[in-house]
Amino acid sequence: MKNLGKIMILGTIWSGILSGCVSKREEGPGVRVLTYSSLGGKGGFLESVAEEFRQKTACSLWIETTPGAMQVLSYLEEPVQRERLDILMGVDEILFERARPYLMEVELLGAESIARFDPLLRPRIRKGFVPVDYGALTFIYKKQGQGSMQRAPARLKDLLKPEFKKKWIVQDPRASSPGLLFFMFTEGLVGIRELSRSWLALAPGWDSSYKMFLSGEAPMVWSYLSSLAYHASKGEQDLYGHVRLEEGFPLQVEGLGVVNRAGNRLEQNPCIRKWIGFVLDPVIQARLVEKQWMMPVISGTVLPGPFKNLPPVDRAANLSGELKEVERILSRFGRDVRGDGI
Repeated sequence: MKNLGKIMILGTIWSGILSGCVSKREEGPGVRVLTYSSLGGKGGFLESVAEEFRQKTACSLWIETTPGAMQVLSYLEEPVQRERLDILMGVDEILFERARPYLMEVELLGAESIARFDPLLRPRIRKGFVPVDYGALTFIYKKQGQGSMQRAPARLKDLLKPEFKKKWIVQDPRASSPGLLFFMFTEGLVGIRELSRSWLALAPGWDSSYKMFLSGEAPMVWSYLSSLAYHASKGEQDLYGHVRLEEGFPLQVEGLGVVNRAGNRLEQNPCIRKWIGFVLDPVIQARLVEKQWMMPVISGTVLPGPFKNLPPVDRAANLSGELKEVERILSRFGRDVRGDGI
């Protein structure tokens, strides 16, 4: 499942641009978007809708990409580069907090637009941040065949029971956004040291953890609910299930923000608001879902086939997305699990 495990905390800072623009000529009105390569690269969502956006709005779409979400920060730190950009897209809420100094803190949506959002996503809208897609996180487990689980946990503390010991895989929160959200989710409910005695492996990222799961190393893995849509697309919908924890689903919400640069970009460049409206169109939302294997933020979006039978996301887990909280959790993780601190 490409595009789901995104590096957030670690990685080599990369200050160049991996790929160029969708259009090499920058003539006439348009909007320049900075994003990571899987969203904006060849064959990605942005490239697939660029021409339609131009035809509908008379605005061109120019795309610049970095290898991963974390690298956009180093790019935004450079004033010269920042002056060339209009929108940052694809950052989740935690990374948005780090990018906030480089983004305009203004209301980007009116009341009518906000009312179109899924009720679970409306509280995630804030000054300078517009959600565009999201992933609901939970445990995916094998429920049929060799190495399957006969019973799934009902609450987080169940992970400490002997029957689940060494039966599940999670990601390192210092290198994986799903892993970070897991430990933010468990904060105050289950201790890190206790959990470390129960998990089978702490994988460096989502991709590696899911490969371990599929190879049969463990019957359960921390992942996205949309993993079930992936399996449905392969005709495997009867082999895998999800855990509906009583604490709810942690949500990884990705969005966009307007780059803070000289002048008032929202007034000077009407293509920016046109792009925001375009991305939130239910038809375009459905295409974003299909490309990114994430969920739409706009109510009434007609989901692609494999997504139609996904279980409902009816309860979002409570967790803190404040930067100071993230740093504290990571520091304690390093101390309690790795013995090194941050």
